[in-house]
Amino acid sequence: MKYHYFYQSKKNENLDGWIVAKDRDDAYVQLKKQGIKPYKVLGRNPIAWKRWAVIIALLVAVGYLWVSLRKASAPVMTATRATLYGDASTIQSLSADGWRVTFKNEGDAWLARHAIPAVVCDCPSNVMVRISTEPISMEDGDSEELRKMKRMVNGMKKEMQEYLDAGGSVEDYIDLCCERVRTEKGVQDSINGRFMQLRKKDPLEVADDWEKQNKTLRSLGLPTVPLPIDE
Repeated sequence: MKYHYFYQSKKNENLDGWIVAKDRDDAYVQLKKQGIKPYKVLGRNPIAWKRWAVIIALLVAVGYLWVSLRKASAPVMTATRATLYGDASTIQSLSADGWRVTFKNEGDAWLARHAIPAVVCDCPSNVMVRISTEPISMEDGDSEELRKMKRMVNGMKKEMQEYLDAGGSVEDYIDLCCERVRTEKGVQDSINGRFMQLRKKDPLEVADDWEKQNKTLRSLGLPTVPLPIDE
């Protein structure tokens, strides 16, 4: 992908240039190696499908829940979820009414609502939902975005089956899913708060801090955020 970047020279001249990189993050890294600290990089990131790791803080929270629920033999929840990339209008259509339009089965729709890290979930106390471990099949007319979501839902079904095989219950698994997204959302909100503070800094300082904070987000398995400078 080709990206248009803007930076200030040592003589405080406003300059710009072009660079080929895998994505915007990679463009910033390459430019930094060249001694250039851009305050803006324009260009759309390619659609990416990544396997996101479960965040360390989340594992601590989940581990605490497992102990409190006395399910010491239960397996660690695997990384089956990811941010859904693709055509925005298609994703909006698929996720209408909390995925209930796309997935007629309420259990499948519930899993879909909890398949993307750091989402705002509908997790009131004493959630009651029937979830089947039967995999969802792929259809010929499925969009790539829907196929990705089906894979994530099926991954969560497999995850739940492993939890059940280890002696857990569906109710406990639901509680763990709710705790997982709450923890992820808390981590992301904390990082986003940090980015809001960056807006008060000099643009050249922001680029370095932005790269550092996004590195933290990636290490936690959460989506990165745009450079906090108005484009």
